[in-house]
Amino acid sequence: MRRAIEGMAEQLRVGESLGRAAAERLPTPRAVVIAGMGGSAMSGELLRSLIVADAPVPITRVRGFGIPAWAGPDTLVVCSSYSGETAETMACAEQARAQGANMLCVGMGGTLGARAAEWRVPFAQVPGGLQPRAALGYLFGAMAGAFAACGLARDGIADECASGVEAVDRAAASDLGRRLARTVPMVYGAGPLAAVAYRWKTQFNENAKMHAFSHAFPELGHNEIVGWAGARPGSFAAVMLRDPTEHDDMRRLIEVTSELIAPDAVFVEQVTASGATPAARAFSMVAHGDWASYHAALERGVDPFPVERIDVLKGRLAGGDGPPA
Repeated sequence: MRRAIEGMAEQLRVGESLGRAAAERLPTPRAVVIAGMGGSAMSGELLRSLIVADAPVPITRVRGFGIPAWAGPDTLVVCSSYSGETAETMACAEQARAQGANMLCVGMGGTLGARAAEWRVPFAQVPGGLQPRAALGYLFGAMAGAFAACGLARDGIADECASGVEAVDRAAASDLGRRLARTVPMVYGAGPLAAVAYRWKTQFNENAKMHAFSHAFPELGHNEIVGWAGARPGSFAAVMLRDPTEHDDMRRLIEVTSELIAPDAVFVEQVTASGATPAARAFSMVAHGDWASYHAALERGVDPFPVERIDVLKGRLAGGDGPPA
């Protein structure tokens, strides 16, 4: 896991090239659906958050067994599965094929890669050998490169993200991870950093084998803030992901929220992104969270790489006692 986090910047650059090459002949669609689960879905979630405001067409995402009925010939359905075996994503791919949608598949191979070859649809094949969450750079880069190739996003986003990864303060992330290890982290962000907050939550779940939760500003000010009044003493810590360019109204909202919940929290941490662009700043925070979760795992004495309960769940659903073949 340490090597994967250290290699994220290079992953992003390699993935961008692979995605651009795979999608060079895709037309610009009238709508986009991104289908994926778990670590394989995170790439689409982060990319969508960075481009949705300026995208020329609507972009939605699916985490489940089906795509919308309206996703037809003018729609691009992106199926992201690192293993190529994710049941939900394969179901979406089959439905997209049946509905006549244009398709882009992203992963290391497997059944998804075989179907892409059979159906003659673009497949951005990324290097294998990792856990899906540890291949985020490859998957995000491939999708960003593909979106740029077919007119959905500007070129160079993944390279900007790589520069943000390289700007991460590893010492600060390590210290934060150790302090969060015995708490329940509540990670909050606004705009693209809301998607990053969810990445933090899932990384603490899988790497450190601990509960963690995320929410988004300004919505959490209309619900979750009330829950802090019932917080069990000594349990919850809050992490505020900050963008130095945030609007004054958002800055004030985050600051007042921090003040209100501070008496109920173990601590409230402000983590500020680095980078010249929104993409760079977002991925400086992605890397910060990855390192924090890694060091929380070490502090808790657990191996950050395996995800035994996911393997057991998949194995039982497949009719066995362990992970599927």
